[in-house]
Amino acid sequence: MSDKKIKGGSNREKIKSVRKTKIGGQAVLEGVMMRGNSSMALACRDETGNIRLDTTRLSAKKPWYRKVPFIRGVVNLVVSMISGTKIIGKSAEVMVEDVDTKGDGGGMGWMMFFSTLLGIALALALFIVIPTYATKGIFALAQLDYENVESQWVWLKSLLEGVFKLLVLVVYMSVISCMKEIKRVFMYHGAEHKTIACYEAGLDLTVENVKKCSRYHDRCGTSFIVFVVVLSVLLMMAFDVIFALCPVSQTFTDLWEKGWFRVLFKLALLPVTAGISYEMLMLLACSNFFLFVPLKWLGKQFQKLTTREPDESMCEVAIASFNAVLQMDADPTIPERHFPEPVGLEQFRKELADKHPDLTACVKGDIDWLLCAILNIKREDLANPKVKIPFGWLIRLDKMSERIAAGEPWQYVVGATEFMDRTFKLDNNVLIPRMETELVCERMLKYVGKDTELLDMCCGSGILGITAACERDCNVTLADISDGALKIAKLNAKLNKAKVKTVQTDMFDKVSGKYDVIVCNPPYIESATIDSLDDSVRNYEPHIALDGGKDGLDFYRTLAKDAPTHLKAQGMMILEIGYDQGEAVRGLLADRFETEVVNDYSDNNRIVIAKLK
Repeated sequence: MSDKKIKGGSNREKIKSVRKTKIGGQAVLEGVMMRGNSSMALACRDETGNIRLDTTRLSAKKPWYRKVPFIRGVVNLVVSMISGTKIIGKSAEVMVEDVDTKGDGGGMGWMMFFSTLLGIALALALFIVIPTYATKGIFALAQLDYENVESQWVWLKSLLEGVFKLLVLVVYMSVISCMKEIKRVFMYHGAEHKTIACYEAGLDLTVENVKKCSRYHDRCGTSFIVFVVVLSVLLMMAFDVIFALCPVSQTFTDLWEKGWFRVLFKLALLPVTAGISYEMLMLLACSNFFLFVPLKWLGKQFQKLTTREPDESMCEVAIASFNAVLQMDADPTIPERHFPEPVGLEQFRKELADKHPDLTACVKGDIDWLLCAILNIKREDLANPKVKIPFGWLIRLDKMSERIAAGEPWQYVVGATEFMDRTFKLDNNVLIPRMETELVCERMLKYVGKDTELLDMCCGSGILGITAACERDCNVTLADISDGALKIAKLNAKLNKAKVKTVQTDMFDKVSGKYDVIVCNPPYIESATIDSLDDSVRNYEPHIALDGGKDGLDFYRTLAKDAPTHLKAQGMMILEIGYDQGEAVRGLLADRFETEVVNDYSDNNRIVIAKLK
């Protein structure tokens, strides 16, 4: 076996292939699928770090249309698209992505179907429509005759279209490779190639051996796509020249000159180009004939975009998948293995109760809210026996439930909550919105219009200011002393598509300008009371957002003193207050404001409306 150092100074070795295999694969979400002659295996790493295997027996006898050259390429393309979509959906069950939880599989099936159609439409637009009309634009700029079939530049059409197709492909792959999830899929793609290369090199399938093998492979689907593009260019150039040299009917000539007809013609050619490209791919995989070197080189260059160097854990996943197929192909008695079946809600609750027999009704209620948020179902759906929890989510939900059982609020566990029919992100840098704060928001919206200048002081997660920006399209500034809170507020503004300004400030220290309305939900708990709060509040919510000083009124004193200089004439404040602080806050504001106390649904003091005198 000859060893050569790979160009570029890498310590990996370029190892000559000593055996061939028909096993091929596909990278998926946190996993790898391998497919052999009579079996298929999907290996994914779950939330706990364990490798999960799902294996399937395939018919060893292929139908005639999957054996006939050229036809088999088209059939395999369609089969690969269908099975690939299913495999991605199955991997999503492990990786707790969006999956069907209603039990009938219909919703997920339709979603995957329409996602596939959308992907095909996008591909057609990117690689056929755009290059065709971009070329037409180039011809117009260069004042060349695009629509004349007999023009001397007729061959240039397809050449330029091919260049644009390759450029679009390069740009598209480069852009999506910057996405974190796609980058990891490309790393698993590299692990898949390396594992197959390791086996074909005659080496033991160990992580160490896999790591030093090449991440490029002659049978890669990326090379197939490149071959389809190159072949479609050559075929279109050939047709352009043929129609220019040979007499054809005027009707066809008129059609051929139209951009839309060329697009339809290329679509009709796709089965032809796919069939020929497949045979080219298979031929290149089993031959090193010198004339094939340029094509192999071109495929390798594009594989640099769709593969990345994997880490050791990814190699382990690819090895597990490959070994499963290798063993099942060799031994037909090995049974199939499948991911654990989804679990019903009642079974989940029962197992949870067995683990934690001392769970209070309140904690059980919080876990129910957790289930609604995670499974994206309504509260009444919890009684639906058809609702199932995919096992990947089961692993995560078990961990989340442990946190809730320990006292952590479910909103922090989920990392989000609903407020005024909008979703807001949360972490322990900000308070969890209460029902009473929705009353504050409703009052605020009565005084806010399109041109209102609004300051949300002590904004926390930004729920008040962002809601105002979304509902009234007003000018909003979010202010808070906490850098962590402002990060969450900015994230929520982006999530809800709200245009807001932010300022990190200790109350009014760095606030400039004047406002029509100041809304504020300040810390108002007495310092001595903090330690007596419920554990879920005291141990998890930020004390900086709770502690209002010795009597709970420190921030209202600051508002009374500094707010008037930041309010326009006839400006006003809407303040949330503690259940018994109405008169005390009114007294602090009496010199400069006309005030009104509004009670909540429990008839406790909750809001002070303060209008500048």
